[in-house]
Amino acid sequence: MHVFGKDRGPAFYEMAHRCAQSLWQEGLPAQAILMLNRALSSPMAGTEPVLQAWPLPYRALAWLMLNRREGQFMGNPRRHWQHLATRMVEPHKELRTWRAWACWYLAKEILLESEFPPDLRQIREESVVEPAHGEIAAQLARLSPADDLAVWSDTLAWSREQLGVEARRPFAARIRRIGPEELRVVQELGHEIWWSYYPGIISEAQIDYMLSIWYQPASMAREMETRGVWYALVEAEARGPVGYISFERYLESDIVFINKLYLLPEVHGRGLGAAALAWTGERARELGGTRLQLRVNKRNAPAIRAYQRAGFRFVEDVCSDIGSGFFMDDFIMEKAL
Repeated sequence: MHVFGKDRGPAFYEMAHRCAQSLWQEGLPAQAILMLNRALSSPMAGTEPVLQAWPLPYRALAWLMLNRREGQFMGNPRRHWQHLATRMVEPHKELRTWRAWACWYLAKEILLESEFPPDLRQIREESVVEPAHGEIAAQLARLSPADDLAVWSDTLAWSREQLGVEARRPFAARIRRIGPEELRVVQELGHEIWWSYYPGIISEAQIDYMLSIWYQPASMAREMETRGVWYALVEAEARGPVGYISFERYLESDIVFINKLYLLPEVHGRGLGAAALAWTGERARELGGTRLQLRVNKRNAPAIRAYQRAGFRFVEDVCSDIGSGFFMDDFIMEKAL
């Protein structure tokens, strides 16, 4: 490839594809991915004949991830594209950045986050906000001369078909404040959510301990009575309660603190968390708050991503002793209201 120098025209583009194909056949998927990245550095106008034979390589990259073979090193594509998108250089920096985020999104959809995690240290230290589908689509539509958006969207649909999953559709949400008589619903949801979501993030012993001290209806009722804590249920259309939220305004402070915000894992990605946060922000302003704060486990990457997209930023790292030998190792995040 060095013979092309700085030329990123059609011949370079085709050769990058051919080299990637050869690398895959040699059992070198990580190098194949890097070569297809080089193909995406070509800013062609979209009318070149080579695109008919060698389309933009989004589907090729998805195929590589879907057909990864045991014993062959692929690296962590999700982390790779996170780094590439956030450290891009010229030429054509903006287009290449959003192409990298488009590839990152494919990796996020195809690869298990538990096996291919993001670089949370970079996210914390550099305040990297992983973009949502809509933002990537809008940027590809704005920047691409070669119809990236159509090829990427088709690849996403094809990937989901290969995985046997459907695109997540938003749910209509209803959030309503509750009284002590409905705290049993919060307790039941808490047990179901924590046991399905938190193993692997914290130990089972800590899950059991935290549920035992924070999810007793009597103790939650005392919070409501003595500290003015609000509890609300998050309800989805035709499903009933699927989550809950609790928050309070700190005394002599402008901070409204979210103590709990949890949803059943099967309704994640449906817009319910964003709706709950927006509703809480409205209530916080009514209570006279100007800042919304929360704590999130440092290993809870999906929640961190959701909070960042909602406008929260990192404030500090905290590690708290909660008794019986257990600790909460969290980020405090904050949003101005």
